Amino acid sequence: MLELPKEFIAKYRRLLGKEADDFLASFQMEADNGFHLNPLKDLRQFASLKRQAPIPWNRENGRYGKIFGESVAFLSGVAYSQEPSAQFVARVVDAQPGEKILDLAAAPGGKSTQIAADMNNQGLLIANEISFSRAKILSENIERSGITNCIVTNHRPDELAEHFENYFDKILLDAPCSGEGMFRKDPQAIKYWHSDYSSECANRQKEILKSVLSMLRPNGQLIYSTCTFAPEEDEQIMAWLLDNYSELSLLKIRKKDGIEDGRPQWADGNRELKNTARLWPNKIKGEGHFVARLIKSKGKNQKNKVNQLRSNLSRNDSQNLQNTFKENQFDFPIKQIYRFGDYLYLFPENCPEISGLKVLRLGLQIGRLKNKRFLPTHSLALSSLGNKISQTYDLSDYEFRQFIHGDIITNLKGNFVKGWVLMTKQSNGIGIGRYSDKVIKNFYPKGLRKTIHDQPRS
Repeated sequence: MLELPKEFIAKYRRLLGKEADDFLASFQMEADNGFHLNPLKDLRQFASLKRQAPIPWNRENGRYGKIFGESVAFLSGVAYSQEPSAQFVARVVDAQPGEKILDLAAAPGGKSTQIAADMNNQGLLIANEISFSRAKILSENIERSGITNCIVTNHRPDELAEHFENYFDKILLDAPCSGEGMFRKDPQAIKYWHSDYSSECANRQKEILKSVLSMLRPNGQLIYSTCTFAPEEDEQIMAWLLDNYSELSLLKIRKKDGIEDGRPQWADGNRELKNTARLWPNKIKGEGHFVARLIKSKGKNQKNKVNQLRSNLSRNDSQNLQNTFKENQFDFPIKQIYRFGDYLYLFPENCPEISGLKVLRLGLQIGRLKNKRFLPTHSLALSSLGNKISQTYDLSDYEFRQFIHGDIITNLKGNFVKGWVLMTKQSNGIGIGRYSDKVIKNFYPKGLRKTIHDQPRS
């Protein structure tokens, strides 16, 4: 039985009145698990996942259930584990191809992967995380999802604000919060809760929002979310924004399937706060969330001064790379390639200048140069651009286990010529191999190799 702090119980009995019993009882129920399917991948051979119960507010791609971390669906980036109510946030963002979007506190990447899929890899997504260790996890999830239009950065909000004044069409702040909506999923989170915790978090959220607003272009949208029920971090933060930033107003959010209005009476009574959305664990099948969508009115002479990135390849490097691409039948645009050491990245169109930024991933890592040879990388295999590799090999179930383990693939089906091979499973890229002497040598990253176990039955 989950033991809630006495002050937590008293607080929500005071706030919720007759609704409190059902709300508090919901914490003794099992956590709801979910995942979302990735439309950037080929989903035709994953009908069993598509048939699982849909999440009402993400009906097209959201499903209830669990994804096994060693399954084809997970390792190919077809599916991403994400708590059901958290999937509502990206639906509110409503990302469109061609937009410039910032996900400010993006790790581990559930919302960023949804946003990039909605953008269909067109436009620019900057996924930022202040913690370097979490930013690395974010970058890995972006890679596995086959995302090509994303820059992963590692900065404080105020540092980013120095680079991107009036720049973004939309900014998502899934704010660091007291995490009350995580109590069922992670009971250890209860240990951090105390009566002043929400007020402490609210002060931190206000400081972050000051930097956020300077990065939002006129007519741009700010989407704010938390996984807490605390009014101090939800309606009261929105009331503070409306009081202190006259250029902001709250947009309505479409609510159905048990999603409710925010509660103005828990802040300053401003009825505009009803435009926010609350997901309660006793009223929906999920852990709970708060979401708000604001728009910044047009201002005068608020143009951004962000320069566009250009390739840093020398003329000699460009010519050598063109020759290498021609030999390997690749046709990547040289003008969009940026070199970090031996690694080559294909950066998004209209990409901003990155000088002064701590960048973990610049669009798509397509390969590396070794002794003047071009070696395609794992990232390329996981993206839709993996089809630029002219040879493919579809792995059997047994060969899939071999390949993920790092073994050479022998007893091949079909005819091949010496060169690179895109290794696939269920029509999706899973890694890179190289055919030579009647075998396919394994280029699956050593840090990702593992023994595949039998999937547990649900």
